[in-house]
Amino acid sequence: MFMLVTRKLTFALFFFLSLATTAIGQSKFHVEGKVKQSTAEPLAGATIAEKGASTSTLTREDGSFTIDVSGPNATLVISYVGYTSKEIKLNGQQRLDITFQSTPSNLDEVVVIGYGTTTRKDLTGSVASVSGKTISAIPVPNIAQAMQGKLPGVSVVSQDGRPDADVEIRVRGGGSISQSNQPLILIDGVPGTLSDIPPDQVKTIDVLKDASSTAIYGARGANGVVLVTTKGAQEGKTRISYNGYVKFNTPAKYLGELAPYDYLKYVWANAAANGAAYQTPFEQLFGLGANAGKNTGGIESYRTLQTDNEQKLVYNNSTSSNHDLTITGGTDRTKMLFSVNYANEQGMKINSYLKRANVSFKLSQKLFDNLIFNLDTRYTDIQDMDDEGTTNGSGSILSTAYRFRPIATNHILGDTNALKTGNIEQYGKNAMWDLYSPAARIADFNPLSISQGARAIASLDWKIIKGLVYHTDLTLSRSWGQKRYWSGAVYNNYVDDAGNHLFAGAVDYGKSDSWGMRWSNTLNYDFIINSNNRLNLLAGQEVSNSGGSSMDIQANHFPSNFDKTTAFAQINQYDQVNGTSQFSSSVTIPSRLLSYFGRANYSLMD
Repeated sequence: MFMLVTRKLTFALFFFLSLATTAIGQSKFHVEGKVKQSTAEPLAGATIAEKGASTSTLTREDGSFTIDVSGPNATLVISYVGYTSKEIKLNGQQRLDITFQSTPSNLDEVVVIGYGTTTRKDLTGSVASVSGKTISAIPVPNIAQAMQGKLPGVSVVSQDGRPDADVEIRVRGGGSISQSNQPLILIDGVPGTLSDIPPDQVKTIDVLKDASSTAIYGARGANGVVLVTTKGAQEGKTRISYNGYVKFNTPAKYLGELAPYDYLKYVWANAAANGAAYQTPFEQLFGLGANAGKNTGGIESYRTLQTDNEQKLVYNNSTSSNHDLTITGGTDRTKMLFSVNYANEQGMKINSYLKRANVSFKLSQKLFDNLIFNLDTRYTDIQDMDDEGTTNGSGSILSTAYRFRPIATNHILGDTNALKTGNIEQYGKNAMWDLYSPAARIADFNPLSISQGARAIASLDWKIIKGLVYHTDLTLSRSWGQKRYWSGAVYNNYVDDAGNHLFAGAVDYGKSDSWGMRWSNTLNYDFIINSNNRLNLLAGQEVSNSGGSSMDIQANHFPSNFDKTTAFAQINQYDQVNGTSQFSSSVTIPSRLLSYFGRANYSLMD
């Protein structure tokens, strides 16, 4: 029997900050305040987040906080582990004093720790947790972005505004100035990346923060451990659920540009300082000074001219969506879950996107009353377009958008043929020529990355006697990647002054593959001595092995009649006289691990 129990479609309008050379400020509503406990003591590390947005912050040691939200009618959500969450509608308030009430029932909350679970009251280490419900409520493609401000002592920072931007996670700060400070990330016990997991499929995220909680992972856990548990199969009638959203992304603000008159006044003075080879063609181009021609008004003719903002051609509105369909159900002996997710995150910058398809299947089969078999499989396909980094200055095409002339071509009052003379032709193409504008160059660069990954986990749980459980699991994984970077004639300056393409472009084509194997065994004994004494013992062993290989081919100056498809299909057909090619390959050094571990927890008068 099938029963539709959930159908939810949310539409969210999100305003994202766009970046160029420097960060662009947003016009937002500023709120500050203080959070204290019922005992009047300040509460440090509480999460202050805007409901329905990714904006969040943590309270300081004295309980104070500041946050910029979307408007005076925004709603703030205040949360902290062990306390009842609060929602406060601002109604124009800019100063808040908040008192939190503790929730003792949270002490029985189940928390995932290394190679097992425990209740929060039995924790001996520092663990921060966030539920899947909280994660899925924020419409972002990467669950790491949804973790921002939700975990005390955990810093989550997105490196830039791209759909595929790297997310930096720091657990209690960085511990090294020369090596990686990224924590160990385990998804259902297996090393992985957070960007592969759809937010709707997350059950809980637990972060092990101190030495006592991460010690069981050895040196791998030195920077903290992030444990992601995905949703599992549930007993009962077959249920079909759909979750999805559509969001509209709009740049909140653009960098201010010089008005046409101010731009000409500044650049004209600079041209004059650099000699006639620059000054003369510049005056001819815009109809200025001794070379004003038919523009009798000279520079004054540009005083009331409308500004042409190149930034709006480079990044503007976009639409993104996410769809998740889940089917689950079964009996007390056989349970299954099947889930399909598709995310299409379109960047506000032209020619940028992240597309991810994810399919997972889970099966739980009770073979005997004391023996359970579990199967967890997942396949992920990701297409990522946009390799624009955060380089400042002329190294980034995006950052040149605000320096491009703010005068549309049809508004130029001089002779546009002057673009092809003197130093303007030699040095001014990227700042004045439509052919080489930032928008044209970005559109002519297609840095496409494709990755696929498959993973399967098979496990057995055997309850030997009361309190004694043996667990074994075997994980096999494979991944494949492609780098298909195409840069055209405009991007590579393969165009003459007349606009003819001398050559088609250049390719950078790479392939990689990797494999992994992991086998883990644990024996857990939970022994209740008497009503006041309880002992939990864990002993285990894990072995893993992984490797891979890669190759890369680069070639340029393809015949002008080639398009990117033809160039990738016939890389050896580049121009042998003007072009060059390069080939490289490598084999990954195998990564092998053999570990033995144990843990003992003793509870007195629990």
